[in-house]
Amino acid sequence: MATTRRLFIIATIILACAAVALTVTSLVTSFWVVATLSDPDGAFEPSDINYGLFVGHMVGTRAGIVNMNLSMSCLFSENVCLMSCQTEDTAREEELENLVHGSVDFVCPNVDGTANNTNSSEKKFINAGIWVSSVLFLAVELLAGVLAAVFAVINATTNPTEPIVGVLGLYVWNGIAVGCTLLVMILWGSQFAATLSDNIAYSETITGIFSSQGQASLGVSYWLLLIVLFLHIANLTLLGVREYLLSREPPPPTIKMEENTDGVIFLY
Repeated sequence: MATTRRLFIIATIILACAAVALTVTSLVTSFWVVATLSDPDGAFEPSDINYGLFVGHMVGTRAGIVNMNLSMSCLFSENVCLMSCQTEDTAREEELENLVHGSVDFVCPNVDGTANNTNSSEKKFINAGIWVSSVLFLAVELLAGVLAAVFAVINATTNPTEPIVGVLGLYVWNGIAVGCTLLVMILWGSQFAATLSDNIAYSETITGIFSSQGQASLGVSYWLLLIVLFLHIANLTLLGVREYLLSREPPPPTIKMEENTDGVIFLY
């Protein structure tokens, strides 16, 4: 019965809720990539930049103090994305097209600078397929985490008869969450290793106005997924331990009714 060893099920509820909270935090925060931007000509002080899957932020010194919000922009026909400093959707699309085709000298508004990298073959962008896959798998992981928590509550309070609603379902949802989290970490980690560690795919680094080479790292928003991964693995472990303990328990005693040979009816 699912209510046997109830504390194990209750523990999975707590861990699943924690995993969901951390997944949401990872998804909406802007610290998947953090970096320092340096001016190759040494004219400006280093700038700090961070961004997530959707938005980011940059603070630095140009002609004056610059404080800009950034947004992810993708051109799916070219399978590229970048973190843009433009403020309008149309401007971001135009900026990305110009950068891909090498026809831009400078992109960010209200900032003076000179592009050093005009060869489009040397420019590095975020792979749009990896970005979309990361978002989709993270959404599936979030849904699986929510379902794992909901079905754990059901199993802690009732005895469902359908296997997918019962303890088997807890294995399924936590297993899906583990797989999706691992895929996101591999996808984004490989993207960082292949591209973002040398060039963070930000407007000013793509044009060569600033450089982030050797100055970028994966941020806390990314590493939160490692905790999420461990939480769902812990849930699977708890379910496995619970099943093992149940298998070791002696079967409940059975009452054998003796045959009544003298026709007397016993009332209890």
